[in-house]
Parts: sequence; C-alpha cells; structure tokens
Amino acid sequence: MPSYHLNHINIRARNLEETRDFYADVLGLEEGFRPPFPSKGYWMYTAGMPIIHISSYEEDSDARTNPDGMGAGLDHFAMWGAGLADQLATFEKHGVEYTKRLAGGGSVIQVFFHDPNGVQIELGFVPQAEGITKDNFDGELHS
Repeated sequence: MPSYHLNHINIRARNLEETRDFYADVLGLEEGFRPPFPSKGYWMYTAGMPIIHISSYEEDSDARTNPDGMGAGLDHFAMWGAGLADQLATFEKHGVEYTKRLAGGGSVIQVFFHDPNGVQIELGFVPQAEGITKDNFDGELHS
C-alpha cells in the first residue's frame, strides 16, 4: 500500500499580497521559491518546505470548496505548533479573531481562526508543553 504525507495546500486568493502578508505576519511563514508559472502567486515556507501555495482567484471560476464549512468539501486545515502565548499575542497585535478550546480530554489545545479569504485554520498545541491544564485553561473545555 502507498504511503503519503501532506505536501501543501493551495489557497485561491482575491488579494495575493494581503494573503501572503497574513501568512508571513501572523504565522511566521516565509515567502520562498515558486516555479515560473504563467499566473502570479506565492509559496509560503516553514522549515524549508513550501506548505501553503497562494494562487489567484478568478471571478468567473467555480468555487472548489464549501465556504459555509461543515458540508461537503474542505472545512479547515490544521498545523501543530509550539509557543501558544506568543501566537495569541501575535493574533492580538494583528486583530485576528480566534477561538480556543481544550479538547480530547485535555490532550490538545485547538485554536481556530480564518485567513483573509475565509479559510478556516486550526493550530494545535500540546497542553503540557504550554503549561496548560484543565484548571488553568481560559477557553472552552471539550471532552
């Protein structure tokens, strides 16, 4: 049986530069090499890997995911991270609205927010590594 890992996601953006800046400023990703495709776009890197591709949204093209979420299609994408307090401070600095919850019986901190295109993103953090317990968590508790 084949073996896979997630290579990247592609986000079709109405404003390429705003989307690029969001992923750079809010998540610390870096713009990097992108092959010379005929259309404009950006590839955003972390740890030497281009994990988010940003391409131009064309007004006359069909939607490829369900913008209402929780239906048929992409609901969100998720990344694991470290440094919850710093990330939340960055959200505050840039006015990014988010929700956070302690889920899985206290085994994961989930932070949800949206990029400028309405794409929902989840960041996951290990509670023990962040010094978080059920007693000191200041968000929603989910089992």
